[in-house]
Amino acid sequence: MKDPLSENKFAIIPTIVSGNQETVVVNFLKTARELLRQAKTLEETQEVWQKLNALEAISKKFRLSKEVQLDATELRIRIERRVGEMLNQKNQSREGDIKNQNQNSVKVYLDSEDSKSVSSNLSFTKNDLSKFQKLASTPQKVFEAVITDLRTEAAIKRQTALSTTGILRAIQNENKKDRELLFSPIIKPSDNWNFSTVQYGRIDENLREERGYIPGEIYANCFWYYVKPGDLVIAPMAGSGQVWRVYEARKEWMGQHIYDFKLKMFDLTPRGKYKDLITQHDLTKSFPITNPDYIIIDIPYYGMVAQQYSNKSEDLANMALENWQIAMTTIAKNCASAQQTGSLCTVISPNYRDVAKKQIFMITDIVRSLWELAGYILYDKAYSSRRIQQNQTPQMARMNNQAKANQIMLTDITEVLTFRRV
Repeated sequence: MKDPLSENKFAIIPTIVSGNQETVVVNFLKTARELLRQAKTLEETQEVWQKLNALEAISKKFRLSKEVQLDATELRIRIERRVGEMLNQKNQSREGDIKNQNQNSVKVYLDSEDSKSVSSNLSFTKNDLSKFQKLASTPQKVFEAVITDLRTEAAIKRQTALSTTGILRAIQNENKKDRELLFSPIIKPSDNWNFSTVQYGRIDENLREERGYIPGEIYANCFWYYVKPGDLVIAPMAGSGQVWRVYEARKEWMGQHIYDFKLKMFDLTPRGKYKDLITQHDLTKSFPITNPDYIIIDIPYYGMVAQQYSNKSEDLANMALENWQIAMTTIAKNCASAQQTGSLCTVISPNYRDVAKKQIFMITDIVRSLWELAGYILYDKAYSSRRIQQNQTPQMARMNNQAKANQIMLTDITEVLTFRRV
């Protein structure tokens, strides 16, 4: 192959100094592209690479335009990809001999007896060749997209440079995107919605308060299984806005299947960080919106949170069982009157056991009965731990002993009951 470049790779410097610098380098780049096209062997390709490496250094030394510098760097990286392709082709031809070593193709090629004479004539290190093969193994579409993006970024930002390492890092990031989990681990595949680590925990301003709350992961799972894109979702007992926090973070738990829906919040006593987003409303009076596609209600847990939300007698948390049942009957009817056939409504509640008084209240059975009387059927059910046994304090130990002594279990499981309007 005829080499129009001098054997001395720095021989072009005098020409650049005495002539139009950029014109000379641009012409040499054109020549190098032709040489690359003609190169048939690793040695010939390496010669082109050496000359491009020199051109790249010269373009930077003489501070030629950024465009020319990037042209030189880009062509040098393309030559490296070409070297990698040649290496991969040689390895593929030896595939029958290296079936059990295909995870280390570079090492196999360089260590093979018949390739020692070839590798000894190359100035590339094993690390160089490994990088080149990674470039070559990248799909053409991904390689072109990455090199275009990084070149554009380098042209805009002074401190950013186009490099082989940068290209490989960007390719790795693209591959990571492709390997992102299809579904978030927050979304549970079964009806056991227990979370070893709670990502969306308490958000009350005063963390010492005894107010009840549910892990936001429960909302995330309800949304995933019961809400469709574009649905209108109503949380009529939004409390301090945990449901909104989870809604805002939906890109974190939706995995690769991200979609949007509308969420509106109401509560008898709005409070907390998202107070301004929660409209004050008494659910025992009426339902605040017509035709919601999905309703999700985390009711104040009967018997567990009296006087913790307010001192209002109309607050569900403060009611005796008889009044609580009357209020819940009205709430169930209000939900039913607002929803159309086929719409879903989720009610979140545990049962209640008064260990000291040895009383058991099957609250979730009451909820189911009231919603069915209002015009729903039970559609689905999931379970989630209240995690009370993770609190290893002396008080928890005393409560456990009292539960055993009185033969009344503590309530740890929350039931997530989802009903369908008939």
